Amino acid sequence: MGETKVSLKLCGPLGSIELETLADTGATFTKVPKDAVAKLGLEAKYEAPIELADGRIITRRLALAEIEIEGVRSPVLVAIAENEERPLLGYTTLEALRLKVNPLTRKLERAIAIEY
Repeated sequence: MGETKVSLKLCGPLGSIELETLADTGATFTKVPKDAVAKLGLEAKYEAPIELADGRIITRRLALAEIEIEGVRSPVLVAIAENEERPLLGYTTLEALRLKVNPLTRKLERAIAIEY
């Protein structure tokens, strides 16, 4: 399967910025650079253990932000990363915005919320 790149708007109390991200349906949280978090006035109020692809467990700080993709906006928790790390679009953000990745077209599609 190829990569799905997504442009999103990250919003905070001091404004918004556009980020190019990689949709990663194996990542729980959307990961954003700490410089963007500081610029937007987002506050790291939470922490979570995160398992990396190589099996290591690290602790990431989390901040509540709003993310907008294709005109749909929602509050989500974002993981704060070092600036040199690649920004990722995680599955909790996709679910909050009612979007899914089509692996054939490598594009986002609208999804229906589920209540089973």
